[in-house]
Amino acid sequence: MKGLVFLLALFASSATLAQWNNPIDGYCNGEYHIVGTIGLGAGELQINDDRDFAGYASIGVTPDVGIWQVELRYTGFDDGSVSVDQWGIGAKVDFTMTCDVQCLYWMVGWNYGDFDIDSIEKRGILYDINGETDDNYWNAGVGYRYKWTQDFDTSIEYNYNDVDARVWVNDGVSDLRLNFGHLRTLTVNFSYRF
Repeated sequence: MKGLVFLLALFASSATLAQWNNPIDGYCNGEYHIVGTIGLGAGELQINDDRDFAGYASIGVTPDVGIWQVELRYTGFDDGSVSVDQWGIGAKVDFTMTCDVQCLYWMVGWNYGDFDIDSIEKRGILYDINGETDDNYWNAGVGYRYKWTQDFDTSIEYNYNDVDARVWVNDGVSDLRLNFGHLRTLTVNFSYRF
């Protein structure tokens, strides 16, 4: 959380380390835009190997040319056994640096995930846990964006979240550590630039 606060302070501060306009001043001058995004799709948490609904919402900032974007993001996922509330900060950068109508982009970020666990099935055994855990982890992904207008675009995005959360259970004989593995999502996104 300290890292998130530091990054937000860095982006909102005046140009102390470099001679460039910060996004707040740039937005007022029309050089930057606020981007709101909603994404709907499917996700899969490795430990349960069960695909289900995943969605996200984000608010970000992008320069007028739109070749990169920094965003604060919330992602929700629930496979019926484990639900995840994930908050993070990330960046998207176009591969070509000359994106006009269509472009590929890559993304990377850092997240905090809050996991609410009902049960986990491992090697044919169902463990009733009814507990919670949390974790910090990185994510990376790729996407394809199509700009319908200057301000509205849609995209398809694959995101890999390197979850390292684990929970301990007793199988009646000994304690067993269950590692959640990764969370993968594939979403269709709708974005608008303000």
